[in-house]
Amino acid sequence: MATQTTMSITDETLDKYVIQAAKAAGYEKGFGTRDCDLSKPIWWAAYCRQSLDQQTQNNRLPEYFFTLAKMAREQSVVVPREYILYDHKTGEHLERPNMIYLRKLMSERLISGILFPALDRLSREPLHQQIFELEAAHYGVQLQYADAPSGNDPGSQFTRTILAHAAKLVKIANRKNNRGGNIGRVINRNVPAGKTPYGYKYHADYEDLGHGRRKLLTACWLVDKLDPRGEPERGSEA
Repeated sequence: MATQTTMSITDETLDKYVIQAAKAAGYEKGFGTRDCDLSKPIWWAAYCRQSLDQQTQNNRLPEYFFTLAKMAREQSVVVPREYILYDHKTGEHLERPNMIYLRKLMSERLISGILFPALDRLSREPLHQQIFELEAAHYGVQLQYADAPSGNDPGSQFTRTILAHAAKLVKIANRKNNRGGNIGRVINRNVPAGKTPYGYKYHADYEDLGHGRRKLLTACWLVDKLDPRGEPERGSEA
């Protein structure tokens, strides 16, 4: 039987989100259920992912789980806690730890269906979405999306392909905007936003413009953890 890989956030945190979602959806008996006989292929799985550290730290994951819990209730299916899966990975490929685990569950015919809170949580690459759906159809696994038609008829398949292409275009536009913004930062003698080089930490000063808006004044990389003498602290990245 397939074994689940380590997730990017703790099981305790996921448990809290699952319990809250099941309670909010009024489906504690069917979402995040414990002590299921996982050898029976009658259960459903629920999958979602987030790409960036900033996304992992916001409130989208509880929202995704709430959507999944409502879907499970509407479909009258049971999703064991072991089959509620989350990846903190990009959607540009299918080689994500729990996506690999999910595909093993399908190939070993241990699940009957999979719930997704949004089509782009599966992938923003139309080809990868189609590959996954072909595998699911081959193994007889049903797929349900909260924001897209879930049927296997040509119309539903075509609609999902168009939506996947639209999600890909949004991703490309976001990247161009981020790159353009970082170029503007460098031209203005600031460091780009995002992950800092090893041994440094990001520091920025802003001007408060009110109403939740602010203006960047300076942005720089500071050496990580200096001692009072200005020397790199022992054990730090610096």
